[in-house]
This record gives sequence, C-alpha cells and structure tokens, in this order.
Amino acid sequence: MSGSVPSRISIHDKNGRMAQEETSIRDLLHLCLSSDGQEQWREFVRRTQPLIASVIINTVRRWKTPAPSLVDDLIQDTYVKLFSHDKKALRALKNEHENTIFGYLKVIASNVVRDHFRQSVNKAEEIELSDAVLPPGPRDRERLEFLDKKDQVQKILETLSPSETYDRDAGIFWFFYEQGYTAKEISLLPAVGLTVKGVEAVLFRLARYVREKLGLKEPKAGD
Repeated sequence: MSGSVPSRISIHDKNGRMAQEETSIRDLLHLCLSSDGQEQWREFVRRTQPLIASVIINTVRRWKTPAPSLVDDLIQDTYVKLFSHDKKALRALKNEHENTIFGYLKVIASNVVRDHFRQSVNKAEEIELSDAVLPPGPRDRERLEFLDKKDQVQKILETLSPSETYDRDAGIFWFFYEQGYTAKEISLLPAVGLTVKGVEAVLFRLARYVREKLGLKEPKAGD
C-alpha cells in the first residue's frame, strides 16, 4: 500500500450525504506498518497518546506526584520504545483483534515508568495507594452520588453534546468523578489542552449543571 491511504474513509450515509468513518485502530496500525506513511503515524500518535499519558500518570502516582515535565519525558520514552529498531515492539504485536493494541500500550507504558524508577538516579519508595489517609470529603460524597446515578448523569451530560467541546468536557468529568484523577493530573493529558484552572472551570460548570438536573444540593465542607 502507498503512504497516501487516509486514516479516515469517506462513505455515504443512507441519505446519500458524504460522511467520515474513522479507521479502526487495528486497521490504522496495519496501515502504519505496511506503508510507513507519516500521516498515518501522526494519526496513530494522536489516538494513542491520551491512553499512554493516563497510564503513565496513574503509574507514576505509585511513586510520586506526577510533574508535567516527567510525564512528557515518559510519553516520549514510550514512543521511543515502540518505534525503535524499525518498530519491532509494534511488529511483534499479534494485532488480530480490535483494541488489542490498547492493552498492549498499557503494558508498555507502565513498564516504561517502572524502568524509570528502577534506575538508581530516580530511585524512590513505592507508595501503597490503597491506604486510607484522609476521611471522605464533600467532593468524595458528590463523586459517590454521581457514580450511583451514572446512567442518569450520562444522559444529562449528553444534552450538552451540541457543544464543540462536549467530548473533551465529558471526558474531563469522568476522569475526575469516575477514575479519581485530580484537576492537575487531567491537565497533564495532552488531549485536554487546558490549564489546571481551565479543568477546574469545566468540572465546576458540569457538576453544577448535573446537580441542578438531579436536584442535589451543593456539597459543603460541613455536610
């Protein structure tokens, strides 16, 4: 195949209108390895970098608070490992099933972090994340309420889908309320493109909107 194969395939919908169907990640990787086209590799990085960044942030938290510079370095290290020796690591993957690549990338990214902290210059004591240090705060109670009503909350958020930033903002919401990321950690994700204050503003706006629709009170420190 030539390097001109697009990462999005033009199709027609049932009304004859032109639509865009995103190439599956499995087929995209096949295109990348077959053609070595730069456009395809840029698309591959665009679609895999958020996952790699989130795995790195979660894994780094076992040793220390993630810093933007460290996260960036480890993301680069992960891609170096994937692309070195004529992309040997990616060519070794049995890419037989859709989304197999995502599980593979999780393993590679987490191993890159562990290798980093095994180096004597970066040696640090691993933290046991399951230890309960602080009692639940008001935001923790709100998180439990949102998760308990997750289907309702998702439908409420979907009413905002006409917004150009809906996908990003809904992702931020669930990163915080479902996966337990802090606003600072979310801001480190390359696909987010916001400062900590920007992430906090999105969370404040969406949480207030969801609370209003659910009829919940604003969480307060004394509750």
